[in-house]
Amino acid sequence: AFSLYVTPQVVNYMIAHPERVNLGGERREITLMFTDLAGFTTFSEALSPERVTYLLNRHFTVMTDIILEHEGTVVQFIGDAIMAFWGAPLDDDDHAYHSVVTAIGMQKAMTALRTDLEKEGLPPICMRIGIHSGSAVVGNLGSAKRFGYTAVGDDVNLAARLEGINKLYGTDIMVSEDTVRRVAGRIALRLIDRVVVKGRNQAVDVFSPCENPEVIALSGQAIRMFRNREWDAADSCLRELLVIVPEDNIAKIYLERIAAFRVAPPPANWDGAMELEKW
Repeated sequence: AFSLYVTPQVVNYMIAHPERVNLGGERREITLMFTDLAGFTTFSEALSPERVTYLLNRHFTVMTDIILEHEGTVVQFIGDAIMAFWGAPLDDDDHAYHSVVTAIGMQKAMTALRTDLEKEGLPPICMRIGIHSGSAVVGNLGSAKRFGYTAVGDDVNLAARLEGINKLYGTDIMVSEDTVRRVAGRIALRLIDRVVVKGRNQAVDVFSPCENPEVIALSGQAIRMFRNREWDAADSCLRELLVIVPEDNIAKIYLERIAAFRVAPPPANWDGAMELEKW
């Protein structure tokens, strides 16, 4: 029964280590995932509480099953969001790979779920996912009378920020370079940008899964030219990309930046990073 409230891995871990069923944590290398439903607040206002509950439970059930299938730990549901991680409480030497594979599977399942929900007269839901690998304090955190198994730290905050910036680029999965380094050569990923998210000073390269090798190659080439201030070459490469994917929001963003930089060039010490004040 307790496994209905927390993930089965946590229950088994506590049974095996009863001495650790108290407040406290340990630093672990993990991969974190945050998900969120796009526009949930807006369309939930038009639905009855019963319909909102039904929709969320359908969504959470499908996504949780996929996370557990790939040995992830579901930490908590936050409104319409899910927080999960790999690498704790059980050791997982390939936690980065498992998290990205899970995210791809979740988005494929979301397509089918969205179709089913629309047939029932419910709004078409879309999910954004942020993934980042790093160090976090993991354990039982809270008060002496009530606590939960979770993770805290700067890397946790970055994972949550990455989920949000999907909205800017029109992507549905955003993965940090720290995770990408651990899955190199096994999952096809497209370079998106180098960003400084709100609350952080350090820039991070971000990527998104992509099944089109030509798009991956052109994107990487265009961004390298952009960072080298080769505006004309980058512009040409991006327009070539738009021929392949006419509605590519990422290419459009870079074309807008190039137009702006032609008028007001970036400072001499600019490394290509974009500071995102909203995320």
